[in-house]
Amino acid sequence: MCGVVGLDGRPWSEADLAGVMGALAVHGRDGGGVWAGTAGRMGVAVAAALRHATPEDFADRQPARSRDGSLVLAGDLRLDNRDELAGVLGLADDPSVPDSAFVLAGYERWGDAVPDRIIGEFALAIVDRRRGGVLLARDHVGARPLVIHERAGVVAFASNALALTGLDGVGHTLDVQRAAEVLALVFDSGRTFVEGVRFVAPATALWIDARGARRWTWWKADPHDIADLGSPAAHERELRDVFDRAVRARLRSAGPVGAMTSGGLDSSSASATAARLLAPGRLPTYTSAPPPGWGGPQRPNWDADESALVRKLADLHPNIAPRFVHHQPGRGLFEQHESHWPAGGGPGRNPCNMLWLHAIWERAAADGITALLSGAGGNMFFSADGPQWLTALLRGGHIPSAVRAAVAWEAAPAARVLMRSGAYPLVPARARRLVRVAMRRDNPIQAWMNATALRPEIYANLDLLALIPSLDARRPSDERRFALSAMMAASGQAENKAARAALSGIEERDPTVDRRVVEVAMRQPEWVRRNGAITRAVARGAMADRLPPEIVHRTRRGEQLPDWLDVMTAARGELVDELSALRDHATSRELIDGDRLQRLVDRWPDRSACADPPVLLDYRFALLRALHVSRYLRWFESRASARSRGLQRS
Repeated sequence: MCGVVGLDGRPWSEADLAGVMGALAVHGRDGGGVWAGTAGRMGVAVAAALRHATPEDFADRQPARSRDGSLVLAGDLRLDNRDELAGVLGLADDPSVPDSAFVLAGYERWGDAVPDRIIGEFALAIVDRRRGGVLLARDHVGARPLVIHERAGVVAFASNALALTGLDGVGHTLDVQRAAEVLALVFDSGRTFVEGVRFVAPATALWIDARGARRWTWWKADPHDIADLGSPAAHERELRDVFDRAVRARLRSAGPVGAMTSGGLDSSSASATAARLLAPGRLPTYTSAPPPGWGGPQRPNWDADESALVRKLADLHPNIAPRFVHHQPGRGLFEQHESHWPAGGGPGRNPCNMLWLHAIWERAAADGITALLSGAGGNMFFSADGPQWLTALLRGGHIPSAVRAAVAWEAAPAARVLMRSGAYPLVPARARRLVRVAMRRDNPIQAWMNATALRPEIYANLDLLALIPSLDARRPSDERRFALSAMMAASGQAENKAARAALSGIEERDPTVDRRVVEVAMRQPEWVRRNGAITRAVARGAMADRLPPEIVHRTRRGEQLPDWLDVMTAARGELVDELSALRDHATSRELIDGDRLQRLVDRWPDRSACADPPVLLDYRFALLRALHVSRYLRWFESRASARSRGLQRS
């Protein structure tokens, strides 16, 4: 979706949005349209490109209008609480009523409060001709992308920044600061790669009228609003019930549904719950596994192959049909990334992960899948641990319980556990800093930057403590606040997910970040999340009858691309060429430490080192990410140059 508002009364038309809609066309293979008119003293044009992702989408016609024509909606949305809204708004919860009708009816009833009443994924614009303004809103985690450009007399918006370059006056200049942030693993600062275009933050709404744009946060989750239900079993029942609702809502699809499934607690929970709800219908699952016969080194406490765990899950749910995929030899490291860039995608956070994700997407698309469930955000809330459980007990005055919990936790003396995990976070910040200095703790910022190839003088000018609060070692970790920040940070990848969906026809849906699931999980006391000697206790208990014990009690992590060094070694010639192109590119040289990358390429490690932490940081992360970002920067500037030449000829 996209639109433009002329605050100064200038009229806008379908022709003005033609360039933007042209860039969005890949997202709307099932049609779309444009509306142009006025809202009070403002000229407005909004447009939508439609893709049928749910049964209700076939009845949608956007931009959608109210019966009297006073409201116009353009939205990228999927509602997950249609059943609740139907009774309140007097609408039928059936495929003949599109989600846009629910939103318009909700706006007529609740006005600006409508974002807080609808649950799901959405980025929407509602033109209110009676009030003389336009409402913009983005969902609670920013699952659907929404960007905005503001200048004197104009506010424009779209589903991705690249598309907005098609509007006169926006320009196509690279935001170099954004490139530096992405190299430093900051994806949610609000900047996009297009200078002058910003992301609308998750859970944010704007009201635009002749006076300008007014912003507010419509959802403010309180990480310290704790409710003890009296027993672990009560919390498990509450989480299980709300998770069932979240998964059921995401099974509404225009075609077959599958699931990305590892042997981890989160994705297995989503798959098992979906299998129960779909039974006896089949649920294809897709798991990244190493190539047959692979036998390389493994990281301690990591599993290189989770296939056996997924097969045990399928034994428990016979309607699960597992598929195992791996990165195919001979495929380029970057070609699949680049195919997403014209659709508005950008550099991913972890290029290695994208290799196995692309393999899953290709297999699922070949199977005709239209929606893939995942559990990507689960460990932030759905299966969250309670690492500050002792601190919470001590703060609440539950000292006997804290002592018993410390004794149950590990073999180390209870007093040491109480001090490290309970009392230390209560120590004043200044005293904690002195302790860290005395213990010669590593600089967390330096440790973070070891995984990047950003030039030191560049990241020295970035306020990383503000951009990445979890790096601030001067205060104890506030896990719930940081989890909330991490969940919001994932919104920086929404453009990539949208591009992937547009090109593959498959929508990723994650029930673990459903707003209702998040709110239930946030109310869980720390001492319930970590119960006795059990971590992630609520989710483990809630899913105990749905998962095999090997997954319920698992504490090891899964490696989705254990053969990463073999893959990179086979593509070493490609990496050398990319490094040469990086060195020839002015913006890349300005941002990236090319000398460090050259040393890494010259001192290529033996495959026996693929599990060594320094090798992982240097090659899988710093080297591959820097080359990936440089390739995107060259592509971006080449596109800008080609567009400029086209404008000059016209």
